[in-house]
Amino acid sequence: MQNLANAPEPSDPLIAAFAAAEYRVDTGATSLTVELGSPSPALDRLLDGRPWAIITAHNPDGRLQSKARNAAAHLQLDQCLGRVKAAVCLPACNRDRSGKWPDEPGWLFTPNSMADADRLARRFGQRAIVAGGDGQRAELRVYDTGSTSLPDFARAVRS
Repeated sequence: MQNLANAPEPSDPLIAAFAAAEYRVDTGATSLTVELGSPSPALDRLLDGRPWAIITAHNPDGRLQSKARNAAAHLQLDQCLGRVKAAVCLPACNRDRSGKWPDEPGWLFTPNSMADADRLARRFGQRAIVAGGDGQRAELRVYDTGSTSLPDFARAVRS
């Protein structure tokens, strides 16, 4: 697993696409945008300085899935997050700023440890999650899947 805080030009096109994406969090009162490579003071205050992660179960490894398959995976992620007993769990959405890839609903949650967040990411086949904590810059936590072909998300964003 690698930590990348907004690397200027990642060599992996999928990671470059993730770095260019927008990560929105619905706090109930407002919506926050998490910027990779930057701290999120408003989020730090809201979460009382707890570490956090943004995860989705949609489109594992950047490969487009059907709406039904994504909905089923999202429901499984909801159930897993219930078992993790995060202190905070807020709706989030990962968005391709160019609009070439569908929005991916997910969650911002406060894991008991980043190892818990890493396990969930791997369980749902995610190549990366966004994570941060009190005063820290938001970063991509990247997981190697061993895939050598160009995922759908990277292809869509490049075209």
